[in-house]
Amino acid sequence: MQRDAREHVKKCDKCQRHADMIIAPPKELKTLSAPWPFSWWSMDILGPFTNGLHQCKFLIVGVDYFTKWVEAEAIPNISAETILRFFKKNILARFG
Repeated sequence: MQRDAREHVKKCDKCQRHADMIIAPPKELKTLSAPWPFSWWSMDILGPFTNGLHQCKFLIVGVDYFTKWVEAEAIPNISAETILRFFKKNILARFG
């Protein structure tokens, strides 16, 4: 019976997708620090949300690692052009 159960789990797609994952032991976290203000940014996209003004349903956020300054903007879609426009307008043009 053990063998039958093991064989069933090996062949069951749902069992394979939701089984416990064997993961390597966690490594020690390291602090990220920027050498000066506005030199290193992290960016993330949140959503989709319900449509807002101008059909914007995503939020793009940029955070400076040094100062924790936040730049955010609602955007209608996730495309390279939209992300680049946000970066040029809100980060590059303002902070260099």
